[in-house]
Amino acid sequence: MKVLRLLILSAAVLPALWNCRGEEAPAPAREMGIYIEAPGDGLSRADVGDVPSTDEAENLLHDMKIWVFTSDGHEKIAALNIAQSQLPVAGRTRRYVVPVTREFAAQRPDVDVFVFANAEGIGSSLNTDSDWDTVNDAVFGPSAFGISIPTRSVDPTYGLPMTGVGRGLQIHLEEPVLRVETVRLVRAVSKVRFVFCRMQDDEQHDAISVDRITLNGGVIPWQEYLFNGSLPYAIAPGGYDPTPLVTEGPQTLAQNETPEKLVYAGQDAQSYQRLLSEAVANGLLTDAGTLYLRESDKMLSGYVSYTINGVSHTRNFTMANPGDFARNHTWTLFGYFLSGRNLQLAVNVQPWDYNLHHVDFSNQSVQATQFVVDDTTADVTEPEHDHFDVRLRAGVTAKGHLYITTPVSGKLMIRPIGDASSFIVSPDIADIDPTANSGRIDIDIRRNPDAEGDQTGKYITLSFTVESGEREIDANSEILNGKVYRFIL
Repeated sequence: MKVLRLLILSAAVLPALWNCRGEEAPAPAREMGIYIEAPGDGLSRADVGDVPSTDEAENLLHDMKIWVFTSDGHEKIAALNIAQSQLPVAGRTRRYVVPVTREFAAQRPDVDVFVFANAEGIGSSLNTDSDWDTVNDAVFGPSAFGISIPTRSVDPTYGLPMTGVGRGLQIHLEEPVLRVETVRLVRAVSKVRFVFCRMQDDEQHDAISVDRITLNGGVIPWQEYLFNGSLPYAIAPGGYDPTPLVTEGPQTLAQNETPEKLVYAGQDAQSYQRLLSEAVANGLLTDAGTLYLRESDKMLSGYVSYTINGVSHTRNFTMANPGDFARNHTWTLFGYFLSGRNLQLAVNVQPWDYNLHHVDFSNQSVQATQFVVDDTTADVTEPEHDHFDVRLRAGVTAKGHLYITTPVSGKLMIRPIGDASSFIVSPDIADIDPTANSGRIDIDIRRNPDAEGDQTGKYITLSFTVESGEREIDANSEILNGKVYRFIL
C-alpha cells in the first residue's frame, strides 16, 4: 500500500516540477518522408510524347537543396543541403527524412516543398537560411541560358539547373511516419536541336550548304522564376531579349535516299528521337547543333539561310503554338532537301523526359521501369511498332532487366507464355527490395537443354505480376507499357 501511495504521489508531483522550472516536457520528434524524383532515362511507363535525354550530362546532379514551409504562414519546417552521395539517381526517386514535432504531426498542416539542384551553374545565392519569399521569388537570367552567351553544350561541371515545387501538399499519415506527395525535379531550361540532310545526288552534284539558322528576337525572356506557379511556364517581369540568335549551319550535308522517312509521323517520341540519333550515327543525317535556353511562353520562330550552287535562299519556320517552349521541353527542327533542290522544314516539340507520371509510394502500387533486352546477348528486331522479335543465339543466354521499387517486400512473378517447356526463364520469382541494387532485377532467357525434338521457331513472351500480401497485381502495363517481346529459338 505504501508503494502504491508513492507512485500516485510521484505522478502528481512530476508535472508540478516541470511547471516550477518554467518548462514543458519536450515533444518527441516524428519523421516526415519527402520524395524527390530526378529527371533522366529508364523510368517506368510514360505518355506518348515523352522523350528520353540523349546526353548523360543533361541528367547530372551535383548538388541539391530542399526547403519545407507551411503553406499558411510560410513557417520553415526544414531546409536540407543534400550531400552528393545522397543525391537521387537520374530517372529514379529518393526519400529524404525531415524530423517534425509531435504537435506538427498531430496538426498535419499543408506544406510547400521547394527543390533546387545544380545551383552553381546559374550563380544562385539561395541557401538553407533562405525564407519562403526569397525561395519562391528567386529568378535567373539574363546571362544564364540566354541569347547573349548561348549555351550550346552542357558543362558537366555544373549540369543544368533543375527545380521542383509542390505547393499546398497534404501530409499523409503512414504509421509510424508521415509523407507528402512526390515532388518532381525538372530542368528549368529547354532544348533546341537542329538536324539536316539532302537527297542522294549521284548525277547533278549540286552544291548545297546550310549557312545559318536564325532564331528571331523578342521570344526569350530576360529572366524566369526558378519555380513554376500555376502556369506551365514561369516568366518573370522584365520583357524579352530582342536580339536574334544565330547558329552557323553545316557546309556539308549527309545524303539520304529517303529523308522523308525521318519526318515525325505520329510515333511515340522515344522512337522518333531514337530514329534521328541512329540516322546521325549512320551518316544519314547531319547534327547541326543544340541550344539550351530559358523557357518561353511565346512561339519561337526564325529562318534558315542556305545556298544552292552559289545562289542564296531563306526559308522561315515557326512553332505551332505559344507555350510549346515551356521548360523541360525539346524542340527539333529537321530540314531536308528533296529533289529539285527544295528545302523542307519539319518542326516537332515534345516534353524532354520519359517520366511524366507521378509516383505513388503506397504499398498497394507497382512502381517499375520498362523491361529492357540487352541486344548484345540476342538478335533484336522490330517487325511491327512496339513488337520485338528476340532471337536467341546458339549457346548464348538472352538477358534483360528492369527496376522495381514498390510494393516493398512484395514478390515479382515472371511467367513465360507460349512454348514454355522449350525455355528456361530465371528467376521466376524475385523479391522487391529497392535497397538492393536500386531494385534492379536481371532476367535470363535460354533454351531448355532437356526439351526434346526440333525446337526451331518455338517462342515465348513474358508476363509480369506482383504478389503483395494476399493481393495479386498485374504489372504488365508498368513493365511492358504495351510492348511485346517474343523470344524465339
